[in-house]
Amino acid sequence: MDILTTDRKHYHLGILLLVGSALFLSTSGIALRSIEQANGWQILFYRSIALSITVFLFLTYQKRRAVLDEFRGLGWNDVVMIIFFGTGMVAYVFALLYITVANALFILSSTPFIAGILGWIVLRERVTARTWFAIVVSMIGLVIMVGSGMASGHILGNLIAMYIPIAYAAMIVAVRRSKRESMLSAVCLGGIVAASLSALFVADYVLTPRDLWISVYLGVFQVGVGFTLMVLGTRFVPAAQVGLLALVEPVLAPLWVWLGFGETPTAATLLGGAIIFSAIVAYSILNILKPQSSNY
Repeated sequence: MDILTTDRKHYHLGILLLVGSALFLSTSGIALRSIEQANGWQILFYRSIALSITVFLFLTYQKRRAVLDEFRGLGWNDVVMIIFFGTGMVAYVFALLYITVANALFILSSTPFIAGILGWIVLRERVTARTWFAIVVSMIGLVIMVGSGMASGHILGNLIAMYIPIAYAAMIVAVRRSKRESMLSAVCLGGIVAASLSALFVADYVLTPRDLWISVYLGVFQVGVGFTLMVLGTRFVPAAQVGLLALVEPVLAPLWVWLGFGETPTAATLLGGAIIFSAIVAYSILNILKPQSSNY
């Protein structure tokens, strides 16, 4: 009975951690819309530095004097994780600056299905019929959104946004191949990669106090605390439910921007997003009710 009670407490804790993660991650759009003068490279530089410092401090608290051991013996899986996380951070910021938050986040929500395809190609993991069906449906929604964005002249923003789920899916595959206990060290180094890339294009490191604090907030809380809570929460919650709870972010992020700045998604964005969400929700609920032998 005590074991069941403990497991139930861990499960409830995991739910709270994942919802908290989604809440922090969902603030990216409204934070970026609140910037006064800073450009994307300046925001990205301070956001990435703040992220790496936050994750390193957490690892130090967790591992104490053994913290540097987390950065030793990195394999090619870790390198893949670092590169795609760093470049994904770059794409994330510029996608939100060039297109609506709703459009960018709806495109991002297709990550689980792209991960399924990559897992099938790279890891030879079986993809079930229900997964293929969900992938096809979500791709239809993605085509509607991206096609509409290109027709309205937002070609660059949509192309950048399309890279984000590819990068995150590659990260998922890298994590699945890794035998390390935690990939937070790779997240930390990924932030350094993003900061290094942005440093090549930053002409002026001086920001207004408002822009600096917003950029630091994005690194420390939005992505730093957000990703840390996600890593901790996934230990206690079944994978299918993790995917369902992750939908809190793309649902809330456009809502905050709409309430704060009146940014209204286009009809095509709402239609395409609704198709993707329907596919993900149906797929996740079906996995909860009737788990499949494959992880996808």
